Amino acid sequence: MTISLAHLADTDHRFTRKANDLRVRVLELDDAGERGHLLVFGDIADGCLVRIHSRCLYGEVLGSEDCDCGPELDVALDRIQAARSGILVYLEQEGRGAGLIAKARGYRHSELCRTDSFTSYRELGYPIDARTYTVAARGLLGLGLRSVTLLTNNPAKVEALEAANLTVVVAPLITPVRSERARAYLEAKRVHRGHTIPSTELPWLALPETPALPISRSVRPLPSREFVAVSTIAMLLVLLAVVGQTGIAAVGAIVAVAVASGWALRKRPHVTRTVTAFPATLFPLPPPQPRNDQKIQAPEEALDHC
Repeated sequence: MTISLAHLADTDHRFTRKANDLRVRVLELDDAGERGHLLVFGDIADGCLVRIHSRCLYGEVLGSEDCDCGPELDVALDRIQAARSGILVYLEQEGRGAGLIAKARGYRHSELCRTDSFTSYRELGYPIDARTYTVAARGLLGLGLRSVTLLTNNPAKVEALEAANLTVVVAPLITPVRSERARAYLEAKRVHRGHTIPSTELPWLALPETPALPISRSVRPLPSREFVAVSTIAMLLVLLAVVGQTGIAAVGAIVAVAVASGWALRKRPHVTRTVTAFPATLFPLPPPQPRNDQKIQAPEEALDHC
């Protein structure tokens, strides 16, 4: 499959998100049962940002806090917009390729049997992850790309692109963990599918390709009103010394030094720092610790089938 961007000109339009505009072109993907769309933002080139994303109705549309799908898509689009170019490969792979009904059944089974969704899929007779990324790789190759920066924590996506002879630089996605169920799901993805989970709670290391943001510091001297007061006292002391009142001038100097020292200690210089932003090193999440009040009381007849 070879795709000329000129052939996508009839889909070229302005895309506005979070008050930022970017041109986008759209290509439909339909190959051997794998369906989705490829969205080209801005002017792409080798090494551009790419996000391969599987549809998740709950996370993206309904705002579910039980998974990280919505936040991952949001962060990926933020980075593409910041770079002014990139590609979103959006695949119709609801429920890890098993569909929305299977996903709902998996959720119910997990609630009743206190299992993670991968174990639930297996016990219900579904593949734990039926997704493939061949159509995504073919689409990227068709655009003439030979290397990409892949926004992912999923090693299966990296392997699929590398198997298609694409050079891949992995850029991990850091998203907030919004609930204990989401934390448990992230841990299950790490255990069952080998996902790498970035953590904002541990030290970060910069990738060679990503320059660190500079640390800016601004130091503020004594406030102007205090400077004026000290200057006024100093002038009065000089005047007293000139007219011969040296004793009074000495006492005044001591008082002035004490006042100035008090101000200096109370009004320390204000330092503003911009935290250096680095891509995260990859760390496993700690095992989830559900609270007692969140345990699900399953009917005895349901537990018989777990």
